[in-house]
Amino acid sequence: MSQEIVNELIALVLQDIPESLLLTLFIFSLVRIKYKTKPILYIVSLMAVTNLIVRLLPIAFGVHTIILIFAITIYTRLFTKAKVSRIFLSVLVFIACLVAVEWIYSEPLLKRTGLTYEECYANPFLRAAFALPGELFMLFLALGINLYNQKKGRYDL
Repeated sequence: MSQEIVNELIALVLQDIPESLLLTLFIFSLVRIKYKTKPILYIVSLMAVTNLIVRLLPIAFGVHTIILIFAITIYTRLFTKAKVSRIFLSVLVFIACLVAVEWIYSEPLLKRTGLTYEECYANPFLRAAFALPGELFMLFLALGINLYNQKKGRYDL
């Protein structure tokens, strides 16, 4: 049990915090909220801790995703006052994009390395390494959308 907690704490630093940051930046970009450090840091911190807690719960795989969707929606609403429907839609778009990107690169990467999905998921360092290409794509996408919003002056909040 203690090794599982250690692995999840490592995953918190290597994967959960970066993914929470990317998700928050993506939501801010799609909802057209200017990037502001304080709300972003608050949302990322709450989301990372929520992710850690949810991952340690004895719930079926996939249920944690539903819980996290609602958590990020609530946290973003609390700190930005953006419309819940727009936040929720942005989260769903983020998940769809991330799943599509991971679907494209993960199978070839697993075959090339000779590892299985279970081996990668069990090791927090491998989990973070295999998530990195998708995270980089989502970062560039979020920053690109934000740059477009800046150039067009399209901020709602």
